[in-house]
Amino acid sequence: MPSDADFLGLVPGDEPGRFRFIVEDRLARIDHKLYGGTAIAVSVATAEAVSQRTALWMTTQFVSTVAEGTTVDVLAEVLAPGKRTNQVRVTGTAPDGQVVFASLGATGHHRDGGLAGEFERCPTVAPPDAAEPWDSPFTGMARIAGIAAAPPMRFDTGFNAVIELREPEVLEHPDPGPGRLCLWIRRKDRVPVTAALAAFLADMVPMAVGMACGVVAGGTSLDNSIRIGDFRPGEWVLLDLRPHLAVGDYGHGAAHLWSEDGHLLATASQTASMIRFDLSALPGWASATTT
Repeated sequence: MPSDADFLGLVPGDEPGRFRFIVEDRLARIDHKLYGGTAIAVSVATAEAVSQRTALWMTTQFVSTVAEGTTVDVLAEVLAPGKRTNQVRVTGTAPDGQVVFASLGATGHHRDGGLAGEFERCPTVAPPDAAEPWDSPFTGMARIAGIAAAPPMRFDTGFNAVIELREPEVLEHPDPGPGRLCLWIRRKDRVPVTAALAAFLADMVPMAVGMACGVVAGGTSLDNSIRIGDFRPGEWVLLDLRPHLAVGDYGHGAAHLWSEDGHLLATASQTASMIRFDLSALPGWASATTT
């Protein structure tokens, strides 16, 4: 799957700006519903396709969800075409006409010699080869539950089937605090990560919010946003999760995405309705959570 369109299963429709994709296993959550990262990745990819410009930012609001196997129709529109910058809107709808997600963003041409700079500092972490593999997100969450030796649980369904995660030792963090988490992430087929796929990978802020609160939790995305810099596709991306706050079972936070050489590729943010997980209800974990 060498391109974004291949990975996301995007097929052009019968008129300009129309696309469709099927919610296949790799584009779904472990509960076989549309993965939030898929929606924003589709929005970035179709916005770039319809405008023939590089994505600058995209924010996606999640209105409803659909099950695995559903065909989602996508309309990408250039609302304000400019000489250098286009304002775009992307809408995904289910077969019954229900809006699944709605996105706004912009694409543009970078100006040679224009203003440039990076004003965040990359965490100093161990390289991917020295990092601890995660079989599933629950591997890391087990620390929160105080489980010294979690039973093996490998998820080969959903997006876990196509991405590999490794947790490195953090040697220095520029913004230490509760819930900070760094993960090396790559596609299992080792195709370089693009801006659209970076948006796909960054949909993990709720997990960090739960860790900051000292509980095992995830969340249902209400929105995802990404702001894209001088993106340089590479195999490994460092996902630097930084939770901000939680109130009334809603969580907010950010994620920076770094290249292997410490270049800031993009910064993302997310709001989610938080869901606490009972690890003792998962197969093989009941005995571990009581020891």
